[in-house]
Amino acid sequence: MPALPAVNRINRFYLLTWLLVALHVSTFTTSSQYSGVYTAFWTLATTFSYSFFYLLPALGIGHLARWLIGKLPNQRIGAIAAALPLILVGLTGMTHVLLFADRMIHTMYGFHINGFVIDLVLAPGGIASLGASLSTQITAALIVAALLGMQAVCYYALVYRVAAPAKASTTRPWRWLLLALLFATVGERVAYAYSSVVNYQPILFASEHYPFYLPLSVRKLLKRLGIEEHGRAHGADRLDVKSGSLNYPLAPLVIEPPARPPNIVWLVAESLRFDMLDPTIMPELWRFSEDALRLEKHYSGGNLTQMGVFSMFYGLYGTYWFPMLNNRRSPVLMDVLQQQNYQFGLYTSQRFTFPAFDKTVFVNMNPADMHERPGGIPGWKRDQINIGEMLDFIDLRDPKRPFMTYMFFESTHANYFFPPESVIARPYLEDFNYLTADLAGQIGQIKNRYINASHHVDQQIGRVLAHLRAKNLLDNTIIIVLGDHGEEFMELGRWGHSAEFNRFQTSTPGVIHVPGQKPRTIKGITSHLDIPATLMPLLGVRNPASDYSLGQDLLDPKFHRAYAVASDWNRIAYLGEDFKIAFPVNTAGSMRDEATDGDDRPLSDPAEAKSKIRPIMVEMMKNLTRFSKRPG
Repeated sequence: MPALPAVNRINRFYLLTWLLVALHVSTFTTSSQYSGVYTAFWTLATTFSYSFFYLLPALGIGHLARWLIGKLPNQRIGAIAAALPLILVGLTGMTHVLLFADRMIHTMYGFHINGFVIDLVLAPGGIASLGASLSTQITAALIVAALLGMQAVCYYALVYRVAAPAKASTTRPWRWLLLALLFATVGERVAYAYSSVVNYQPILFASEHYPFYLPLSVRKLLKRLGIEEHGRAHGADRLDVKSGSLNYPLAPLVIEPPARPPNIVWLVAESLRFDMLDPTIMPELWRFSEDALRLEKHYSGGNLTQMGVFSMFYGLYGTYWFPMLNNRRSPVLMDVLQQQNYQFGLYTSQRFTFPAFDKTVFVNMNPADMHERPGGIPGWKRDQINIGEMLDFIDLRDPKRPFMTYMFFESTHANYFFPPESVIARPYLEDFNYLTADLAGQIGQIKNRYINASHHVDQQIGRVLAHLRAKNLLDNTIIIVLGDHGEEFMELGRWGHSAEFNRFQTSTPGVIHVPGQKPRTIKGITSHLDIPATLMPLLGVRNPASDYSLGQDLLDPKFHRAYAVASDWNRIAYLGEDFKIAFPVNTAGSMRDEATDGDDRPLSDPAEAKSKIRPIMVEMMKNLTRFSKRPG
C-alpha cells in the first residue's frame, strides 16, 4: 500500500521545481537585461520571485491535496495516496507547459497569454489557424511530454524513492528561503516604482518580458505630494519613434508637403450615435453630408470616449492607448501638422486632462492653443461659447498659414443639455435625476432630451459651416464630423455606453468634406481607424497607411472594409456584417462575453461563429502588437 509522502520531501520536490521554473523564466529575459548592474540585480530578483508566484497555484493545491488525504481513515489512504504523485507532477508540469506556451506566443506576437489568445487556441482549429503545421503540433506535444517527464523524474528522485515518512527536519532553512523571497519581492517592487518615477527605461522595458507582471506605480501618491515625475513634465521624454516598446510608425515618413496645405476643421460630439444624422434631428449636417462623403455604417474605435477619440487620431486599436499614454507619444498625424507649420485652435467643453488627451493626442501642443471649459454652466452654453471662440480663432489666424481646429461638444453627454430653442422632441424629462429616474418607464422622455441635445449640436455645426462659407474657406478646408462613440436607450436592455459593442453604443455619424472630391455615400462598414489613413495622403505623406495605421484610405476607389474593431478597457471586439464578437485582452475582460449576429441578436452557437472568423482573429491578434514590437 503506497505510503503518504512526508511534507518535507514534498517541499524538497517543490524547491527543485522552483529552481527549474526559475531557469525556465530566465529564458524570457534578454542579454541587455544583464548589461547594467541595477537592471541585472532587478532581473535576478524578479526572476526569483515571479518563478515562485508562477509555481504558487501548484504548490498550494498540492499541499492542500496532501493535507486532505492525510485526514482520511488509514484504510482509505492507500488507494487515494496513489493519486498524489499524479497531482503533484501534473500541476508542476503544467506550470512549465504554460510558461513554454507563453514564451512561444510572446516570441511570435509580442504579448503574453491573455483571454484573446485562450479563446483563439482552445476553440476547434484554433492552433491550426495560427499557422501551426502538423509537425509543429507534434513537436509541441513532445515538448509537453518532456516537461511532464522532467517533473516525474524529480518526484521519483526526491519523494518516491524513500516511501517511509522521514523525521521532520528543522524549519529554519525554509524560513531563510522565505525571507530571501520576501527581500527579492520587495526589492523588485521598490525598484520598479522608482524606475517609473525617474523613467528608468531599462527596468521598465525589462518588466514586459514577464508574464502577468504587475507594475507598481506611485504617480498618484507623488501627485498628491506635489512632486512632478522626472522627464514627464509638459509631455517631455516621449520615446523615440523607433525605440522602446513602441515601433511607431514602422518606417520614417516620406512627405512631399502640398503647395497649398488644406485647413482642417474637426468636430466631435460626445455620445452622438449614427441615427442622429437625420434630416429632422440634424438638418444642417444632413444637408452638408449630401455634398460630402457620408459614412452610413460607421463605427467608433471604442464604446467610450478614450478609445473613440484615440482611434480617430491614431488609426490604431484602442488597446494602444496604454503604451501611447505611458510613453507620451503623439499621433503621427499631429506631428505632420506641426511640421507643416499649422496653426491650432483646440476646444473642448470638458477637459483635455480627463481623459488624458493632453498626454496622448495633444501631448505636444502649445497649452496656449488648448481651450477647455468644464462645468459651471450647462453643457449647451459651453458649446455655444466654444464655437464662438473657434470662429474668432478662424478670423484672427494668420491667413498665410494653414490651420487645424478641433471642437468636442458636451451637449449630447448625459444628462443631455439643450436650450429652449432647440426643443424638437416632446415630451422630455424636465429633471433627469440619475438616482430617482425610472429608466424603464421614462426612457422615451430621456431619449427625447438626447434628441433635443443632438439638434442643438447640429445648430452649432451649422454656425461653423455658415462661417466657413461666408469666409470662402470651404474650397480649401477639410471638415470632419464624428461622434466619439454611440449611446443606447434600452433598445437592447441598457442605457448609455461603455458596456457593450452593439451598434447603438459604437456606431456614430461620419461626414467628411474634402475639397475637390465629389459627394458620395459609403454604405458598407467604415471605422474611426480610417481617418488618419484618409488625411495623411492629403498632407503629402507617401507611405502606405500600414506604416502608421490599421485603417484604410476612405477616398481610395477600391476602399472596402470587411469588419471594424472596437475596444474598451478590457476587451476588443470584431464588428462584422454577420457577427459581433468581443474577446478579452486581460483577466477582467474574461468576466464578460458578448457574441451576437450582425443585427445585435444573441447567437445560439458563439463557438461556430468564432470558427468562421478564425483567420480574422489571427489578424487582429497580430495587429494588437504591430506597432509595439521592438525593431529587429
